[in-house]
Amino acid sequence: MTSVIAMTNIAGGTFKTTSAHALAVASVEYGKKVLLIDLDPRADLTFTLGFEKSRETISEILNGSTLTDASDITTQERFDFIGADSRLSILNNVNALSDALKLLPRKFDLVIIDTPSQIDSRLAMALKAADAICIPTDASVHSIRGAVSTVRIETSAKKLILPINHFDAQHAKLFDSHIILDALIPMVIDMDSAISQRRSVLSTDKNSECASAYREAAYSVLEHLQII
Repeated sequence: MTSVIAMTNIAGGTFKTTSAHALAVASVEYGKKVLLIDLDPRADLTFTLGFEKSRETISEILNGSTLTDASDITTQERFDFIGADSRLSILNNVNALSDALKLLPRKFDLVIIDTPSQIDSRLAMALKAADAICIPTDASVHSIRGAVSTVRIETSAKKLILPINHFDAQHAKLFDSHIILDALIPMVIDMDSAISQRRSVLSTDKNSECASAYREAAYSVLEHLQII
């Protein structure tokens, strides 16, 4: 059975897209078949990965195109990817993504959805489809406020907090009714270098502290989803 996780924080600039990419790579390292979907009309993840000129994006699929083997791209980092474009901004059927995922052409252990940093129809699509939401959160007031607002959104999905940088026990108390993942992601200069190479830090600096932390986070996610 495929598990679906939405990477979500309605505050922007919280390493949500970076974390979606890193967790996809780490999950592949654990032997999982992973599909990463960009569901943000800004298409930052699509651009970062270098697939902004793909012939078919999630927009076509949400508009009723069949999700075939040709609809996704197997990346060099061994996860499959479906990109986004600006046409996503006019799609409002909150059931569209759930319906499309039921018709996956082959088995994936995990689908990771990168969502927009705002409450809109695309976020609603992701939350309806998700078994869990993963909320990356650092110690800044901006990030914490976004995370607190995100966990208040009504959804049946599990809520997982991904600690970033200086997030500590005091911040964790704000989320004591939710799951705090067993990892702390340090944001380091290696991250910018990886992005410039269109790859995750797990690929560009496999032995770094950041890469190791993302592996720990991915293992914790897979444990909570009961797929490891």
